[in-house]
Amino acid sequence: MLQTLQIFLQINLIFYLILRSVNGSSIKLWYNPSMYVATDKLQREKALAFINEFSENLKNISGKCMDVGCGPGDITKDIFLPALNPNAVVIGTDISESMIEYANKMSSVKNRLKYEILDIQTKQLPNQYISEFDHIFSVHTLHWCNDIRQAFKNIYRMLRSNGTMLVLFVSSHDIFKILDIMIQDKDYASYISDIKRYTWPFQNSVNPRSELKELLEEIGFTIIHCSLREAYFVDNSDQFLCKYF
Repeated sequence: MLQTLQIFLQINLIFYLILRSVNGSSIKLWYNPSMYVATDKLQREKALAFINEFSENLKNISGKCMDVGCGPGDITKDIFLPALNPNAVVIGTDISESMIEYANKMSSVKNRLKYEILDIQTKQLPNQYISEFDHIFSVHTLHWCNDIRQAFKNIYRMLRSNGTMLVLFVSSHDIFKILDIMIQDKDYASYISDIKRYTWPFQNSVNPRSELKELLEEIGFTIIHCSLREAYFVDNSDQFLCKYF
């Protein structure tokens, strides 16, 4: 079962934030850009639906934008960029050097879209990013943050006054309940020994919506709208099963 948490925020700026749950992923495959592109049907489908829902907001966004956790850049180029005002300029960022190298080679657009390495959880945010962006968006990324508070602090610092943010990430998924049981079995434990490292920030939350709102308000955001949704995704292909399970 997938859950979507949708939220609108404002500080003196307005942000749009969506939390959404999806299946977990094999970390090893994440850093193979070509493999990721070949198996990102889920991300593309959810990103497209996400963008369509907020198309009226996005089409008026111009200026300087950032995609946090852009991966190989295909979704940034194919889905996000066309949804924005033609005057918008986008920088895609990701912690993976191989993803950024691939993205600049395969998914850049002259004068409109380029990619740079950035750890959104860094405690030493580069000066060139502070108060530099009119809009920040992120899809299927922030649930992998061990320090999601720091990630949101950095996003807050990178936005200009009256800037906006649109984010979609995982709230929770039942797969972790299964893995918690499996890790107690010696036949499986060695294969999933690091599962705690990748458990999503709100996975065990009784009320993720309230927790998120409290976190964001502490950082300085003012919440305009927040909703939690359930969603499903079905794909029986070998590539999907390999990547996600």
